[in-house]
Amino acid sequence: MKRITVAAAVLAGLLPAIAVADDYPSRDVELMVPWGAGGATDIVFRTMMPVLPKYLKKQLIIVNIPGGGAVPGYVEALTKKNDGHYLVAWATASLTKTHMSKTPFSGESFVPVMNVATSPCWILAPKNSPYKTLTDLVNDAKARPGKVNLGNAGAGGGTHMIALAFENTAGVKFNHVPHAGGGPTIVAAVAGHVDAAIASPPEGVAQMQGGDLKVLGVFSEKRLKQFPDVATATEQGIKFSLSQWRGIAALKGTDPKKIQAFHDAVKKTVEDPEYIAAAEKAGVIIDYMGPEDFKKMVAGEDKFYESLVKENKLGDKYK
Repeated sequence: MKRITVAAAVLAGLLPAIAVADDYPSRDVELMVPWGAGGATDIVFRTMMPVLPKYLKKQLIIVNIPGGGAVPGYVEALTKKNDGHYLVAWATASLTKTHMSKTPFSGESFVPVMNVATSPCWILAPKNSPYKTLTDLVNDAKARPGKVNLGNAGAGGGTHMIALAFENTAGVKFNHVPHAGGGPTIVAAVAGHVDAAIASPPEGVAQMQGGDLKVLGVFSEKRLKQFPDVATATEQGIKFSLSQWRGIAALKGTDPKKIQAFHDAVKKTVEDPEYIAAAEKAGVIIDYMGPEDFKKMVAGEDKFYESLVKENKLGDKYK
């Protein structure tokens, strides 16, 4: 009788853990993207949507909350239930804004789960632009300080921050024009509403391939494998390279087993030939990084951008 009781107690103790593994997710999982549809981060995860259900057994629902330098999206995320069914896109711009101005969240407000993609910024111009190279753009900006309009994905965001850093290196001054995400930035560039735009692959890939935009230069150390004809800034005489990363974070207090289950499903997805093919076609540069490495990288990036802002006296947070 005692043996049965002990066995039953042991089994009962295991049930909650088994339930977490077997029952999660119990419904579709939402991923909040604090930028508009068509932006780089949005494309990375929308490309994933058809493949992820193979491994997650539920659908991934993208929830776009654009505008405000990603602040409204993350503020709303902080009000959500931490049951593992609501996660957030966590990218370079998630950190840069927290140092450019005071925000209700910081680099430690969410739990880094994994990195999915990394992409260096590039400068795009309308097809009928007089600029043929990055050097042409820089020379014009030197001749007309503050007059050349450069679109970005949001004030204080990743592309804006990188554009400011590029200004310092190139010795120029642009008129920065913010938009509600990478998608609207590309639309503005195609329409000729800005002289050029700073974005990151996959932003602008379709428009470049369709002939509506041209790439003046890319901020990578070497030419991108997917775009071998695009010259780097260094090749054009401006030693500058800086990339953006795009990953996923969970709400604080989320059950680690649920986070692990979601991570494992996404990892299998980014290793799936179907996703790899779709990502390559969309211009997504896959760069998987696990939880611990991603957490360390995010912490390092947080310090990097804090120093960058302070040293260059950017934004208004530290003034």
